[in-house]
Amino acid sequence: MTQNEPGLFDLPEAESAPTTQVIEDTPISPQQIASIRNAFDTAGIADMAVRHELIQSCMIRKISNIRELHSREVRHVLKRIEGWGRKSETPSGTAWDNREEDTWIDKL
Repeated sequence: MTQNEPGLFDLPEAESAPTTQVIEDTPISPQQIASIRNAFDTAGIADMAVRHELIQSCMIRKISNIRELHSREVRHVLKRIEGWGRKSETPSGTAWDNREEDTWIDKL
């Protein structure tokens, strides 16, 4: 290899600094608002203070109204609502004791 040949790890010099792309947050859509409200109804969460606290627990920034959410944040809110009413207690016994469905032996 001679001095003028590019080496294996030589990178071409950039003529200008790389530009960074800024992604703007899109506001929440009416359909997404409806899906959050339906999720609250399904989970049985009717108290507005509890709803606000649950949404705020998903956010880093302060939210005073559901319309302040961004469309990309809706998924996190829906997951939190879905997990809100789940049991957190650890089942006791074996996997056989804690099975949810009957086996063929149980059906005999």
